[in-house]
Amino acid sequence: MKLPGRTILLLLACTSAISAPGVSASATYPDRLIEVVVPFAPGGGLDQNARNFAQALALVLKQPVAVSNKAGATGTLGLQAVAQAAPDGYTIVFTPAVPLSSGPHRLKSVSYNLASFEYVCQVFDNIFAIAVTKDSPYQAMDDLLADARKHPGKISYGSSGIGSIPHLGTSNLENASTVELNHVPYKGDGLMLQDLLGQRLAFGAVLASSITGQIQAGELRLLAVYSDKRHPAFPQVPTLTEAGIPVVQLSFGGVLVPAGTPANIVAKLESACRQAVDSPPYRDWAQRANQVVDYQPGAMFKQRMQQDSAQQFTTLRRLGLEAE
Repeated sequence: MKLPGRTILLLLACTSAISAPGVSASATYPDRLIEVVVPFAPGGGLDQNARNFAQALALVLKQPVAVSNKAGATGTLGLQAVAQAAPDGYTIVFTPAVPLSSGPHRLKSVSYNLASFEYVCQVFDNIFAIAVTKDSPYQAMDDLLADARKHPGKISYGSSGIGSIPHLGTSNLENASTVELNHVPYKGDGLMLQDLLGQRLAFGAVLASSITGQIQAGELRLLAVYSDKRHPAFPQVPTLTEAGIPVVQLSFGGVLVPAGTPANIVAKLESACRQAVDSPPYRDWAQRANQVVDYQPGAMFKQRMQQDSAQQFTTLRRLGLEAE
């Protein structure tokens, strides 16, 4: 039977769609190397976390997984690169929340937003803390706040930079406690810790897991953590809320892919993410590094990101740091 020309064209169109590269790649995903972008410099805690996660992910997906660092502009350059990448599941980003939940509110140069990504999974929590030296007169948060009220604007603290999680969290602490502190921003924690150990700062607002060595050596003590739960490695340290200060500054992160990535690829990555996070090698590394593992599926990760974005916007607006 001779088919009408229009019917033949429709059949050819359907055949082409079925055999199109995007469709076949989606069906066989993954069949080649996957790139994991880390939006910060190599050597830091996030980079180590990403590399251990990538090793576990490669074993689950049975494909090579390579980590590349795209640092700059407090993580936003790396996220921008991934937002513009092909939505095929072969370029993913392993990131803390702040470049996405805070960056678009703070920097005019950022062209992505919450809708620029698909949310694969949450992998970790970063718990920040208030650290003092072993000789500090502050034994608890009450001591620090009492001194701050006696000397408004004179109590200096260090953070990893303006707009960083510890800066925003401490600003919320000031607001909730009606005290005024002197913020000294640094380009990372290294120089800040030198000044803290040299007693040129009253306290440091710092990632708790990054100062495990100094805590174990007795050089630093923790007064409180900014999270909604105690750090499992330091269970004796209260949260700010437990210390009577109604402030919670969460820091978490995980895996994103560009918006438009096919749903079946996102689902496969989400399943692989859960298996990688649960794998003994990754769990063993996290325990040694005092890294808090907190897997959440993509829907929950997205919800937390939306909530964090709203909180960051409120704080940035109060500080006059929002992009105009």
